[in-house]
Amino acid sequence: MKTPSEGQPGNRRKGTDSRGTGRPGGPESGRREGTRLQRSGPGPRQARPPQRPVRDDATQNQRGSRPARPTKAAAAGIFIKDDLLYGRNAVRESLRAGRRTSKRLFIAEGVREDERVEEIIKLAQEQEVLVERVPRMLLDDLAHGGNHQGIALDAAEYPYVDLEDVIEREGTVVVMDHLNDPQNFGTLMRAADASGVAGIVLPQDRSVSVTPAVVNSSAGAIEHLLVAQTPNLARALDKLEDSGRWIVGLDEDEESNSLFEVDIPTPVALVLGAEGSGLSPIVRKRCQVVISIPMLGKVDSLNAATAGSIVLYDLLRRSTNQD
Repeated sequence: MKTPSEGQPGNRRKGTDSRGTGRPGGPESGRREGTRLQRSGPGPRQARPPQRPVRDDATQNQRGSRPARPTKAAAAGIFIKDDLLYGRNAVRESLRAGRRTSKRLFIAEGVREDERVEEIIKLAQEQEVLVERVPRMLLDDLAHGGNHQGIALDAAEYPYVDLEDVIEREGTVVVMDHLNDPQNFGTLMRAADASGVAGIVLPQDRSVSVTPAVVNSSAGAIEHLLVAQTPNLARALDKLEDSGRWIVGLDEDEESNSLFEVDIPTPVALVLGAEGSGLSPIVRKRCQVVISIPMLGKVDSLNAATAGSIVLYDLLRRSTNQD
C-alpha cells in the first residue's frame, strides 16, 4: 500500500524561514544567517521543537497499534482466474455435479460447520481440492459483497454444451428470448431442474449467462442442467421443431391462449420473452402456439421466473398424464 511521502526535503522556498514567513533581506533572514535559534527564549516567534511525522493507518498497523483489516489489495493476492462460486448450496451442488474443475475451497475463519459445510469439505477433499481458511473480511472482498455464507469455491467457468446435446435429450427444453435479469434466471433454473427439463437454450448476445450470481440464486441447481448458447435463436427453434417438439411461447397479450384452455402436445420447447418487451417478433413467428397465464387478481403480470415455473409444472402434469 502506498503511503504519502513523509518529510521530503527540498520543499522550502529559498530565502524563507522554517515557517515560510521570512522575507529575503528582512530581520528574520538576518537572524537565520547569523545565529542559531534557541528552543527557549522570549518572543512570540519562538522556534518549536521538531515533531515526529504523522503516520497513516497502514504504518500504525505495522507497529501493532491497531488491528489491520484485510484490504482489497490484500485480497488481490488471491487471483481468481475463472469463477468464484459463493453460498453453501451453490458450492455444494457444484461439487456434487462435478462438471467443473475446482481449485480451491475458501472457508471463513470461525464459520459454524453444519452438515452442509461438513459435506462440502468432504466433497472437496475427495476431488483433491485445496481447502483454505481465510478471514471473513477477505472473503467479503473476493465475493464482491455476495452472500457467501462463509463458503466460496474457486472453479473453472461454467461448461456450456452444444445445442445438439440438448436436442438429443428427451423432455421439455426452455428457450430464453433475451432474458436479462440474473435473479429471475437463477430462480427459474431452480424450477427447471426440479421439473426435469432436458436443457436450456440462450442467445449468445444481449442475454443473461451463467454467472456466479445466477448459480447462487438457483441454489446451485443450474450446475446439474445442460445449457447451450446459440448465435441464432430463430435457427435453434427450427432445429428444436425438427426434433418433434412444439414451439410454445409464453407472453401476455390479447392474441395469446389461456394455459388452462389450450391443448399442448408434449414434448415442448417453451420460449420465455425478455422482461417488459416479451417475445421478439422473429421468435414469435416461429411459435406454433402462444399461451398466457390467467390473472384474477389486481396485479396484471408475473415475472419470468414465476410465470415460467407455473408453465413448467403444468407441462410436467400433462406429460405425466399422457404416459
